[in-house]
Amino acid sequence: MLIFNWDIEELTPSQQIIAEYVKRNIQTVLLLTEQEIADTLHLSVASVSRFWRSVGYKNIKDFKQKMTEQMAPTPAGKIESIFSQTEKEGSILNNFQTVINHLELTLKHFSEEELYQAAKTARNASKIYIYAQGSSAGLQDLLYFRLARYDLNLMKIKNSGSELLEDLVHLKAEDVVILFVFGRKTLPEEEAIFSEAKEVGFKIIAITDQLVSSVSNQADITLYASRGEPWEFHSMVAPTLILEMLVIAVGSHDKDDSLNKLHDLQVLRKKYRKLLPR
Repeated sequence: MLIFNWDIEELTPSQQIIAEYVKRNIQTVLLLTEQEIADTLHLSVASVSRFWRSVGYKNIKDFKQKMTEQMAPTPAGKIESIFSQTEKEGSILNNFQTVINHLELTLKHFSEEELYQAAKTARNASKIYIYAQGSSAGLQDLLYFRLARYDLNLMKIKNSGSELLEDLVHLKAEDVVILFVFGRKTLPEEEAIFSEAKEVGFKIIAITDQLVSSVSNQADITLYASRGEPWEFHSMVAPTLILEMLVIAVGSHDKDDSLNKLHDLQVLRKKYRKLLPR
């Protein structure tokens, strides 16, 4: 949440108009000149120029710089945003609504055709590699755990940096990499995987929170999951849902074999339920 350090009661009527416009349209304001803001609000450029000094900034450039710094996503900033929200009455329910909004946006851009194409690609692969970094490492573990029940040839890529090459050297054209790619800027490891895919020919299934990015052009299949704005605390609810749907789709692609493996698992559970109780 952006913090605007100004006291509305201390502002003139014209400055209150500017403050209201800035707060409602911060993303747009960061791209505008003082002249464009003045024209939009039917005010003088001088009035807009005086506004920044009145609210504690040297000029519009200083304001834009401070706002950009606030908007830069940092773990502390995201958590602070959540804390500030939860201090308000009813904010816990608001957080539920935020998650629902993520799910609705995910549904809006969901493609069943893409999901089943991803499942088919995974099923037909000689080996499935799963790669994730940072907070998405938990999704990597969950996906591996779920898919392992289908007796697929799986591997979690854990290495990063130059050690990633120890894994990439084994990938073949008949393999597939399920890649969790979150954020607008792709990481060096992700760029290396995309580059190697072009050279070797293996497929990439990308689960991403970006609708418009280079990922869509480089991945063979892209599954979108909303996590929130860059400066917000990122929810993993929608990515987890997409992950679970992918697991179900993979299982349904070869239903008989999948059910047989799950039956075998149940037999083992009964066999060792006293020794290894759940």
